Amino acid sequence: YQLAVTRRKEEEPSSTSIYNQNDPWTPTVAFADFINNETITNEDLVAWITTGFLHIPHSEDIPNTVTVGNAVGFLLRPYNYYDLDPSIYSHDGVFFTSEQDFTACEVNPVACLPQTASCLPNFPAFTYNGFQNTSRL
Repeated sequence: YQLAVTRRKEEEPSSTSIYNQNDPWTPTVAFADFINNETITNEDLVAWITTGFLHIPHSEDIPNTVTVGNAVGFLLRPYNYYDLDPSIYSHDGVFFTSEQDFTACEVNPVACLPQTASCLPNFPAFTYNGFQNTSRL
């Protein structure tokens, strides 16, 4: 299971055991037994999340593998929960359609910020070996 949600039970503190590797045919903790089609309405819930990471061996692994910087995590994100992105209704949100000119000051006030703000420096166009005006869009 990548994600399973069950009712919280005191007798189910973990989804596996280190002793499962000794006898995989009769494990000491069988996670499949946690999934028993019981109702979860108005109950305390536990989300069982499968995580992992990919390690590609390289020469620096010898004599031991460095684990500094390794991390495992997860991200819960709704899919098709909203009809559209709810952030477009935020006060600071900007939404453009294909018919609008996003460089026009009436549509996008931020586009005219370099001309109106006195604190922004005015840099010359960037040039390097024949490439010109690459800093301005």
